[in-house]
Amino acid sequence: MKKITALLFSIVFSLTLLAYPISPRPLRKLITESQYIVWGKVLEVGTVKETKKNKDDWDKDYAVIAVQEKLQGKLNTDTVKVFFCSGMICPAPGVFYENEEVLAFLDKKEKGNDFYVHALSYGVKHGLSQQEFGFYKDRIIEMQAMIATEHEIKCSPQLISWLIKCAEHSSTRWDGVYELSPQSDFMSFYDRGELACKETYLTTNLRKKLFDVLISIDTLNYSDLALVDITTGVNDSLLLDFLKSRLLRVDTTYYWPADDIMNRIAALTGSEELAALSKKFSDVKYSYKEEEKEQAKNIFKEFINKMQTAGLKNKKGVSGNYNVFIIEKAPGNKYIAG
Repeated sequence: MKKITALLFSIVFSLTLLAYPISPRPLRKLITESQYIVWGKVLEVGTVKETKKNKDDWDKDYAVIAVQEKLQGKLNTDTVKVFFCSGMICPAPGVFYENEEVLAFLDKKEKGNDFYVHALSYGVKHGLSQQEFGFYKDRIIEMQAMIATEHEIKCSPQLISWLIKCAEHSSTRWDGVYELSPQSDFMSFYDRGELACKETYLTTNLRKKLFDVLISIDTLNYSDLALVDITTGVNDSLLLDFLKSRLLRVDTTYYWPADDIMNRIAALTGSEELAALSKKFSDVKYSYKEEEKEQAKNIFKEFINKMQTAGLKNKKGVSGNYNVFIIEKAPGNKYIAG
């Protein structure tokens, strides 16, 4: 009986692990961990026929990629066959689609000449324009140079500068802001790795630089909100007006990331009424029930109306759903972000 119980526990535990998101992999980690990095076009996507030999394999799907640029690792071929599992849900797999151009971070299988995606969905970058690929390529080359000269990538001014460069462009923004302010992202809950910078020091000029990047964004995405947390205190009056204007632009058919913007507006104003509305909205925003959908719509409208007259409260920090970001004066006219 004990053996059966142990076996059942082992099975359940294994399934739980498979259903649990992996640690997030921003660009720095992808570069340091992956054996190969390629930019190429997907020529073919298919599924291998099941046999007795491969029936227990997860990765029966494959993509044939014509390699246009080899950015890392020594490849003796211009075409690679990459295996993946399209049927996975959580964690999300790295998948491919025919005729698309992709930036892929790969590892080689122990046997044969086949490859698999490193870090699942984090290891494939879809939908990049040539310019966006150029941003990635530049950051990859820069990080490779740092790796070549440093025994260990530490929280140096060079690394901070590199993260800032990532944060400046929308295509690589998450790769930068996740490491500058990981707790701004709910995925940090699943991060079991070590932070490059336990305490990130940003000069006033760097924070102003990121603030200029922030206020130039037309429509806020979830990853952009880390910029709000990082730059709070630079010009909070302008920041509050910016957040109010961007909340008016969110897609009301799907409210992501409306509640996160609302939460930060409530924190900046110090309004208990707005904070309560934000909490109520968060509880029903994604409901499938028609009654609660209507409730979310009405709460959102009420928040919009009441925020118009809510002014700035003199605060040092802004609190998001998953992050409390405090800006404090640090020695040498720097700021500590944490």
